[in-house]
Amino acid sequence: MYLNKMSFESNMSLPLTLPVLNNPSNTKDRVFITLSRKYPLSLIELTNTIKKTFNVEVTFQSVRKAVLQLTKEEVLVKEGKKFLFNKDWILSFMKFGNILQKHYFSANKENSKMEIGTDVTEYNLYSLMDLDFIWNGLIRNALEEENAPKIITFKAVHFWFLIATLVQETELIKEMMKKGIKLYYICYGNTKLDKWTTDMYKQIGIQCIQKKKPSNFDNGLHIGTYGNYIIQSKHPKEITKQFEKFFTKNKKPQDASLTEITELATEKADFKLQSIHNPILAKSMREEVINLCK
Repeated sequence: MYLNKMSFESNMSLPLTLPVLNNPSNTKDRVFITLSRKYPLSLIELTNTIKKTFNVEVTFQSVRKAVLQLTKEEVLVKEGKKFLFNKDWILSFMKFGNILQKHYFSANKENSKMEIGTDVTEYNLYSLMDLDFIWNGLIRNALEEENAPKIITFKAVHFWFLIATLVQETELIKEMMKKGIKLYYICYGNTKLDKWTTDMYKQIGIQCIQKKKPSNFDNGLHIGTYGNYIIQSKHPKEITKQFEKFFTKNKKPQDASLTEITELATEKADFKLQSIHNPILAKSMREEVINLCK
């Protein structure tokens, strides 16, 4: 089975076409663009803003019809008498954009998935961007399993993904926390940038600590428990060396070059990701991390 076949699962409706940003021709597009710039707005505020912004005659009834349609499609939500974009829809849209980016701009090599026995699945991936995309999908699937413990634990030397995808990472975590999921992270890095990522996670609400790296924990290893699953990956040696250099030389996020971050996230290399369904082992690892985080 190849992962380059596009799939997208969401209860949110996505428009088949985006509104024309320059000179939109219909009320629905004008409502969409207006609320993307200013929110929340009531129907009368929307009507007046559209008239002023686009210098067109538009009726209250047409604005109301467009807003109700977008609300029915779950693109908009109503708060009191005002309307704004549904944040769940925004996240769904971002995820879909990530899928498009992955399938249209990735290398010619095809990511692949292989079943190893009944409880182990191995993925061969070719960039950190691909790795992050598949990992997030596996998290969602694992936590949707019936009777899965609502706890996530994670261990790594460096939390590189917080640097590379800060917005997506924090939104995903907040989304999980709203569902009552608790998170416990251990960082084995000892640089100033590691301290920043640890503090950032604490601010979001994760039980996160820095600890001295055990001698048997490899630098490029990333391992977490999600419900009854263990998900783990190990960076290739060259990528691991690059991240060691990156975290050592950058004392704070402002020092980090966006170009370098992008190059690291998209650099082509051979990554292996494993998803292991083992409730007993997952429970043991989960309890170990939780106890260390107390």
